[in-house]
Amino acid sequence: MTRPVTPCLTLIGGLLLPLASLAAQSRPFTIADAVATTLASHPAMAAADAARAGTRAGVRQARASWWPSLTVDGSATRFEEPMIVAPLHGFDPTRPPVFDQSLWQANLSVAWSLFDPQRGARIDRARAEESVSGATERLTREGLIARAVVGFLEAATAREMMTFHDGRVAALETERNRARQFVREGRTARLAEIRADAALAAAQADRIAAKGRLDASLQVLERLVGLPPGSLADRALAGAAVVGADTSLARSAVLAAVEAGNPELARRAGRVAALRAARADARGAWLPQLRVVGRVVQYGSGKGSEAAEWQTGVAVSYPLFTGGARSAASDRASAELAGAEAELAAARRDLGDAVDRALTGWTAARGRVAALRAAEAQAAEVARMERLALDQGAGVQTDYLAAQADLLRARAALAEARATVVAARVELARLAGELSLEWLGAHLESDS
Repeated sequence: MTRPVTPCLTLIGGLLLPLASLAAQSRPFTIADAVATTLASHPAMAAADAARAGTRAGVRQARASWWPSLTVDGSATRFEEPMIVAPLHGFDPTRPPVFDQSLWQANLSVAWSLFDPQRGARIDRARAEESVSGATERLTREGLIARAVVGFLEAATAREMMTFHDGRVAALETERNRARQFVREGRTARLAEIRADAALAAAQADRIAAKGRLDASLQVLERLVGLPPGSLADRALAGAAVVGADTSLARSAVLAAVEAGNPELARRAGRVAALRAARADARGAWLPQLRVVGRVVQYGSGKGSEAAEWQTGVAVSYPLFTGGARSAASDRASAELAGAEAELAAARRDLGDAVDRALTGWTAARGRVAALRAAEAQAAEVARMERLALDQGAGVQTDYLAAQADLLRARAALAEARATVVAARVELARLAGELSLEWLGAHLESDS
């Protein structure tokens, strides 16, 4: 009764999967899609996750030194001449010791470091290295997000530029056809057709260059997000704009956010902490170690004679001479710590410069967008009026061709300025350590 169900489910699944794929292809590809796909597929993210997992295991390994060690070992030995097969703790002529050529023994040993001057430093270093790997993971994640956003913006801008070039070519083809018709009717000189052909050829050449830029940007984006080549060739790209309420950023607030959340600063600060613990570890080598040890030993021989005893005690270990290795290790750790502290200070300065550049770019891009919007509207109106005048026989062809070129330049500059605004805002978020999918959803809106 139930056997026909499986083929039916298979058939239904075979029909639904292509439909789901078509639905996904018909939906515009967004910045959120690019970021999510990049984070899920990029090997740099997998490497960062693996490194962090390794440092977490390192913390567990270092903390394990607080526990006692329990060891079991055994051996079997064959001697050339008979050998005592059990410890001899006294001499009784009436009970001579047992001799045999075969000896086996089993040991159960327990040891615990009562005082280890380097244990705490090793644990602190492992924890600091874990924090470094966590900051590195954040740095990798936010760097990939920024790369995905920039790559998406470049592709979306190139796609928008193609639309502008297509419109310009279409308009110039109309003008070429109009001039050619007028020449045939004798209403205008042959120069008008030649001028229209020249302008159309230039527009077509610009369109070819724009197509090359679009293809290259799409290939870079597909490779970054891990999609097969050509996946985005015919798929719409939904642009993005910064949310209108997010228009002012104070330098002091940005610098405070960078100091508190920048993953690069956190990574370098974690490295300083790790090297400080490494220096304490190296200095701890100048102190003795104190261990409590115990052991149960079972002896036996080929003759079947067996004996067991227990042992316990305290062991002190202190190297009197190491050939200068201890002092060299301490000096090396101090030098590495000083270098890491200097690198941390330099990173703070560099990030201050990066914040200034990003804020300047953000402010300039926003101002440029406002100016270019007005310029684009004026250029579109001029082109419309020149087209109208030309159609009515009152215009000059060269003025119309110049207006079309000005309109293309204005639209291209506006598209690039809009992308620059988004990229600058994303860069500020990356510097502050705030960049994530949630941040993108809160600060960017669809501009399609």
